[in-house]
Amino acid sequence: MNRAIRNAVLSFAAAAGLAGAAAAETLHPWVVLGPQGAVVRTATTDAACPRIRYDDFDRPMQVRVGPWQDYPHTVCEAPLPGIVKSVTFAGRPVPVPPPDPQRIVLLGDTGCRIRGGFAQACNDPAEWPFARLAATAAGLKPDLVIHVGDYHYRESPCPQPSAGCEGSPYGYNWATWQADFFTPAAPLLATAPWVMVRGNHEDCRRAGHGWYRYLEPRVRPVDCEAFTEPYRITLGDFSLVVLDTAHALDQRPPQPLIERYRPQIEQARALATPTSWLLAHHPIYAIWRFEGQERRPIETNQTLLAASEGLGPDPFPVVFSGHIHRFDVFRFAGQRPSQVIVGGGGTAIDGALNDGPPSYAIAGMEVVERTSEKGFLFLLLERAGAEWQASVMDVEGRVVRRCRLEGKNFSCPQ
Repeated sequence: MNRAIRNAVLSFAAAAGLAGAAAAETLHPWVVLGPQGAVVRTATTDAACPRIRYDDFDRPMQVRVGPWQDYPHTVCEAPLPGIVKSVTFAGRPVPVPPPDPQRIVLLGDTGCRIRGGFAQACNDPAEWPFARLAATAAGLKPDLVIHVGDYHYRESPCPQPSAGCEGSPYGYNWATWQADFFTPAAPLLATAPWVMVRGNHEDCRRAGHGWYRYLEPRVRPVDCEAFTEPYRITLGDFSLVVLDTAHALDQRPPQPLIERYRPQIEQARALATPTSWLLAHHPIYAIWRFEGQERRPIETNQTLLAASEGLGPDPFPVVFSGHIHRFDVFRFAGQRPSQVIVGGGGTAIDGALNDGPPSYAIAGMEVVERTSEKGFLFLLLERAGAEWQASVMDVEGRVVRRCRLEGKNFSCPQ
């Protein structure tokens, strides 16, 4: 681990004793991109928000939200105008959004799963390697990081010491957010700005309050909101459209839920340009698994598929998602975007999708190419003229698969 990454980890880890520390402590700021541009955030136990330095002048940060229940500190923020060239906090650099990103890290589903009787070995870096993965990704010096959702997974107490999670925090509080996300993600938060996508683990019945405190780029609502409007982030000659699918049920959605998501999808499509990527935690055009002796494909997400019916051709060239804990690509015969799933960022892994029939369709359109890789993986996208070269990488930075995005075709040749 190089010195910059080590310092980032120590800076974020210094907040470990926030609740009981005698002296105020403040996290090193992170940068979130949203529809109004970039915002710089930090969290502090001090009574006042700190100041941050933009180029040659200091400016105060403003209160986003104060301490509440098991969240012991104030979250502070400041808008980051595009004209700012450098940002520092306590003498250390804060990443500034580039006008035209050339190297993008994409990952998702990163927390350590403890729920009910299932416990991932959070104390074993081989079984929960998010910290290693984040440090590896930071070493690649990306211009931008995209997280496709599900940051918070420790929902129940560790069932027994032998499970490898002894002493783990759990529940909806700062200690769990710190353990599941802020401490392991520290080097990557210090390296590049982030685009944060909301997952179902951040819905209003689960970690939604933490989501709105720390990660949601827009103004914090008075209470947790189940549905938020899609928005677009323009980055040079391409853009990202972010769709909040936190409450979209995978299977058997009730009709009112389908009707609630239909205008969301219409609004997202209205924001699309020919070079827009759609970011949605739940995949729209995917296979969860194959069932039965005939290996019948189980399509997902049923809420979003049903809500998309009758809306005409999907204008996006590609949809990037998580939710399924592996790397998948589905490329179609018609004018439908490729569906890419990058859900192997640290939580318990799903098996690869390699046991299906030789050919099948999703929502009536034939899949002409499919790729599925099991493992703790992330994606590095590098600009190459009009296309993007994509490397599927493991926690050590080894390339597992090479792919390419050109138009609506995200292809991973054998």
